[in-house]
Amino acid sequence: MTGTFLVCVAVAIGGAVVVGGTALALKAARLGERREKWHDQTTGPAGAMFNALFLAAFALSVVLAWQAYNHATADTADESSALISLYDDVAGLPNGAQLQGEIRDYADTVLNQEWPLLPAGGSTEAADQQLRMMSNQILGVPTDQDSVQATRSETIKELDAVSDARDQRLRDTHTRLPTGLLACLVIAAVVALGHGVLSGLPHTASSLIPLAIEGAMVAGAVCIVFVVRRPYHGALEITPDDIRLAIAHFAART
Repeated sequence: MTGTFLVCVAVAIGGAVVVGGTALALKAARLGERREKWHDQTTGPAGAMFNALFLAAFALSVVLAWQAYNHATADTADESSALISLYDDVAGLPNGAQLQGEIRDYADTVLNQEWPLLPAGGSTEAADQQLRMMSNQILGVPTDQDSVQATRSETIKELDAVSDARDQRLRDTHTRLPTGLLACLVIAAVVALGHGVLSGLPHTASSLIPLAIEGAMVAGAVCIVFVVRRPYHGALEITPDDIRLAIAHFAART
């Protein structure tokens, strides 16, 4: 998180430098003899429109990114809850101790092998194999007794819930902001800053300082959107705390 913050600060400073440097480089430019009238009739409304477009794109990007993060966090919590329920209920099966060991192994695989791959959208084949193995062993449990049959049916449902939650978690790693929205944000930022530079020519110190500040704020805002554009990556990286909670539950019940 600290590294992401420093990157955004550096981008903001770079934006201020670029905007301020461009304004100084164009200091001698003129927009014609009727500049004041043109400025009143065209530049003001156009600038407001460009700024509104940028703010709308920025706000929509942040909202969508936050919704995706909350959804991914909830899916991780669902997976942890399903694992805990499965672990407790398989104890009622004849091979419950073996199944509980495999559930612990699966949670360790998710925590230590699969989770580091999530920022890149990856997964491990080992977790798939462990889920299939548990499914085969649960389905192979004899159902001579009604109580065992009821427990087996319940554990099958819970194992399906674990598998579905994992599949959703893997899908969440590929969730990201639409490319068109990101392009609109960048274009609106460039147009808004370019309009500010050109409409204020020639710039003085009193106009250059707020323009540089605007450049820093716009560049920082764009950087923020790019570091939160998808879950499990950048500033919205999701930690495996829920999986650790399930593992702690297993240890307490062992």
